[in-house]
Amino acid sequence: MARTIIKKVPNWLTLLRLFLIPFFVVLMIDPTKSMVYVATAIFGVAALTDLIDGMIARRYGAVSDLGKLLDPLADKILVMAALVMLVAQRSDLSGEPWVPGWMVVVVLAREIWVTGLRGMAAARGIVVAASDRGKVKSLLQMVGIVFLLLHDLEFLIFKVAFTAKGIGLNFLLVSLLFSVWGAVEYTTLVLSEAKENPVTLTKP
Repeated sequence: MARTIIKKVPNWLTLLRLFLIPFFVVLMIDPTKSMVYVATAIFGVAALTDLIDGMIARRYGAVSDLGKLLDPLADKILVMAALVMLVAQRSDLSGEPWVPGWMVVVVLAREIWVTGLRGMAAARGIVVAASDRGKVKSLLQMVGIVFLLLHDLEFLIFKVAFTAKGIGLNFLLVSLLFSVWGAVEYTTLVLSEAKENPVTLTKP
């Protein structure tokens, strides 16, 4: 009985992650500094649910087709929501967005492309779980977003001052490299599967 409940925990955590997103968005519409900190805490909790549900799923074998599809979808919505809200914020000093718009465009384009490929794969009865490369990409994005949310803080590393925004942008840039690499790999995989198992789709 207890093991059955544990196996459901990863999906519950994924649903919690989805539940937290609207609260984050509302706080970031026109935030004060304290609201940004609360939004950062909410984002951090949501990101931790992704880490925890993955650990539980691997340890207890709590992997389901629903989880394989829902977990990466929840990650995408969380990251895209955060990036859109970040690009809408402007620095009080320079007037520049907290994150460059072109980075957000690349992330959104990649996620839409991969989601479309997942739909193609699902139509052929193929469920492709998130790869390790995709998980690293998501981790880099989430860490980067936390730093970008805390953009005006400074950190002293080896006696050199770094802004949270600078650190966050570097994490996000590295994640973009993983994103493009993973998208190419995923495209190759799905298209090869589609070629080997062709099906005819009809409109309803």
